[in-house]
Amino acid sequence: MKISSEWPLAQLDELLSKQAITELINQYPRALDRLDRELLLSLGHADARVQFGKTVFDDWTKYVDWMMKAHGDMLGNNHRMTNILIQVDGDSAVSETSGTATLLVQREGNADEFEDRWMHSRYLDKWSRRAGRWALDSRLTLIDYRRVNIVSAADVKSRYQCGARTGADDPSYRLFRDGGLAS
Repeated sequence: MKISSEWPLAQLDELLSKQAITELINQYPRALDRLDRELLLSLGHADARVQFGKTVFDDWTKYVDWMMKAHGDMLGNNHRMTNILIQVDGDSAVSETSGTATLLVQREGNADEFEDRWMHSRYLDKWSRRAGRWALDSRLTLIDYRRVNIVSAADVKSRYQCGARTGADDPSYRLFRDGGLAS
């Protein structure tokens, strides 16, 4: 469809809304992988409700703090979001997103072993635009597949490479902050 002065404003708003929500969805793994609490907090409204497995969080900050603690204890983590479907209705929207997480976690009570976790999940999200800002109202995380391999600490040391999770010092933050597109 060609954009012209006859293009309906409602369609333009829908496209801009879908893009804004897609950006938020993609910032979620960025926040987790870099342990960026402030970025993760910015993705949901304060009263957003989250169900992650059987655990329910009645406000977004409690969920963020739980995720920061869980991921901070990991040796490494990497998340990818794909298959984003979004439906917008004015200032409300819903989305379904597939996610893959690769996690390396020391086994509880055993310093000589790690769990190499691989998970496929789906995020069923409700969004709202309040005062011109899109953010999560609720999230239901469904786990479609989970695999856990037990690996020795010696294998982790010799065969695994985990990048630094540097938060705001990550090179990608500098790229965007310093205007990486400028010549």
